[in-house]
Amino acid sequence: MNVRIASADDVNDLLELNTCFHNITTFEAIKKSLVENNREIVCIAFCDNTAIGYCSGLIVRSMCYSDNHADIEALYVKDEYRGKGVGKALLKYLENELIARGIYHIHIITHATNTAAQSLYESSGYAKTGEILLDKTLERQN
Repeated sequence: MNVRIASADDVNDLLELNTCFHNITTFEAIKKSLVENNREIVCIAFCDNTAIGYCSGLIVRSMCYSDNHADIEALYVKDEYRGKGVGKALLKYLENELIARGIYHIHIITHATNTAAQSLYESSGYAKTGEILLDKTLERQN
């Protein structure tokens, strides 16, 4: 297995992986984010030249806090590669990239019923907090 930072050459692989996970983005959106979004770090894992998973982290800057932090936006591993250390390898690679950029605190939001993801995160040193996520979708103005 090989993990590295994703590049614009990986857009097709990321689109395929993201479609399995979210199915809410496009080729153009992925390419634009990889090229233009310097606050996002996308790591991709390969096995025998086949993309098997990815992890996306977003650096958050706010005037409210003296230090920046990161939010893990997504972590996905193909079913047949789960339980083989791919998720942990992606997380570790992203963490090392964040440390290199001076980021030392990470937030992760996952669904309350996604116990497999929670187990992965907890076994990687993440702790549950008492915070609650509130969500709202705003209406688009034409």
